[in-house]
Amino acid sequence: MNESVNLAKDIGNANLGPDPKVSFVTVCYRTPGLIRMLLKGIEAANLKFPFEYFLVNNAPDDGTSQMVKERFPWVKVIDAPRNVGFGAGNNFALKRARGAYVMLLNPDLTIFPDELEKLVKFMDEHQDVAFSGPILLNPDGTRQDSCYRFPTPMYALYRRSFLGRTPAGRRYVHHFLMRDVQLDERPLEVDVLMGSAIMMRRTALNEIGLFDENFFMYLEEMDICRRAWEKRWRVAYVPQAKLVHYHQRESHIDWPWHLITNRPARAHIVSALYYFRKYWRKPHPHLQTRPIE
Repeated sequence: MNESVNLAKDIGNANLGPDPKVSFVTVCYRTPGLIRMLLKGIEAANLKFPFEYFLVNNAPDDGTSQMVKERFPWVKVIDAPRNVGFGAGNNFALKRARGAYVMLLNPDLTIFPDELEKLVKFMDEHQDVAFSGPILLNPDGTRQDSCYRFPTPMYALYRRSFLGRTPAGRRYVHHFLMRDVQLDERPLEVDVLMGSAIMMRRTALNEIGLFDENFFMYLEEMDICRRAWEKRWRVAYVPQAKLVHYHQRESHIDWPWHLITNRPARAHIVSALYYFRKYWRKPHPHLQTRPIE
């Protein structure tokens, strides 16, 4: 126990300086166990750059905030007034973040030493990249789909229903998930990164703007990556950096009537409708996947 307290003090003292290199932001909703493990991983990673950490709790009555304040006093806890969703929750912290970079981390991630440093180094060396993301691995070591092409209006149906198992659906999903591209060798330009783990350049956010809060959940990252490309910033997938993601597709449905009981699936459909209405008849701002030297 004393060792943990001393470690927390050391981390807190290390991050009192005026200029954190990275501002970490995690939005949570009733996941105290995952938050505990994530923050213990941050401590164990012994990060080699100054940072600050924001936890935005979308369920402030669940005990997570109190646990974090007691066990991880170096974390700045923000209690949302209610479940405001992913984008709005991140915006609470983004408005306060002081780092040159902001790193969004989902609660269901496992952090390893020296991996986040690779993203920082990449961003330092590529000043025209707005957002970068690591390779995300399943617990068994296989690669997750975590970068995408911009979608067509068939996206939601093919991704979240039985139509994705039809021949046309399988072809669409294969292309959308970039399964026709070698993704584990070198950094690549990509249209979109999964929002679970994204490093964001502060100067790019100042130009692009924060998350569109009309998205409650899902497609926020698709929207903000699209806005980055429209402003001539690049978005990069960096497989040299690796994190483990305990990802669950909570919005997956097999039959249309499952929408009645699956709230995430309904939120996903609503977000897709808003996204395609927002960008109706607007050309995609990025059309070619290219390696980044």
